[in-house]
Amino acid sequence: MASGQFLDVCIVGFGAIGALYAFALHKSGQVRITAVCRSNYDALRDEGLDIDSDRFGTHSAWKPYRVVRTVEEAADRHYSYVICAFKCLPEIVTTPALLCPVLSRLKTSPSKEPTTFVLLQNGIGIEDDLLAELSNIDVPTVVLSGCCWVDTTAVDSGRKIVQHGNERLVLGYHQPPGGFKDMAEELSKRSLETLCSLLRSAEGNVEAAPDVDVARWRKVLWNASFSTLCTLTRCHVGDVLALETSRLALRDIMAEVLTVARASLPPSELREQVLADHVVDQIMEHENPRSVFRPSMLVDLDHGRPMEVEAIVGGVLRRGKAKGVATPKLDLVYAALAVVQSKLVKTR
Repeated sequence: MASGQFLDVCIVGFGAIGALYAFALHKSGQVRITAVCRSNYDALRDEGLDIDSDRFGTHSAWKPYRVVRTVEEAADRHYSYVICAFKCLPEIVTTPALLCPVLSRLKTSPSKEPTTFVLLQNGIGIEDDLLAELSNIDVPTVVLSGCCWVDTTAVDSGRKIVQHGNERLVLGYHQPPGGFKDMAEELSKRSLETLCSLLRSAEGNVEAAPDVDVARWRKVLWNASFSTLCTLTRCHVGDVLALETSRLALRDIMAEVLTVARASLPPSELREQVLADHVVDQIMEHENPRSVFRPSMLVDLDHGRPMEVEAIVGGVLRRGKAKGVATPKLDLVYAALAVVQSKLVKTR
């Protein structure tokens, strides 16, 4: 990037995660942020955001370069990065459908400069439909995804972003359905390193994953067990850890996820290290038995919002079915959550 030249970055979904990392990128001094937001549009446009972050510092009334209500409004220019920080809810709208105006512009007004799509979302297989859609567009594109290990919340009706404790973002690139062609993998590596460099310049705790699929399976181990049981019981983490029966259920669910993960991923030393059986013990030992943390899935239920059931649980079950792996515990969890999700979707 030439001196004085800014990268245009579009962030779709300006909740806690989207706003936090938008602010981090802004701090790099090398990007111009276009924020696509709905519920907090007026507050962001008129008053700006207050940031209170252990990692990125404090700032009053911060405003991004541009604020728009819709993806249609944002799709008036080329972006180096399109960061998707909205929840993955394919039963309501798929990622390609939500990004349709941006994808249409790639087709009708192609740029020689690549566009990188970054999925800051939970779940397994969240990249599949976007990769399939991009395979039909003859322009250079990259798909990255990230696992966010951070406790961040939007408060005061979206006017303030609070982040306390650890912050860690694991990013990696995905392979297109037909595999990499020509210099596509090198392009993906450069795009990943550029984004990591921007975030590191703002003192972000970011790492480039050698295999993002392994990293995603490691993250879903917690989400498919702790998040789901907390949600179904409407209890925080400490409550779920308090009983032997629920602790055994957590272990059983994680064991099923591990079996599906190892069946779905190609053999590698990294897979065996990160997704070994003993990781269940590590997760259980790491959790604070007095934790009052409420996972985001439960918070969504508390507020009557649709939950990431398909992305987190459905994604694992689809991979398991494709590999002939039985998942009786997770099947039951999915069936129960699907009932709750159906009611949430109908009352939107």
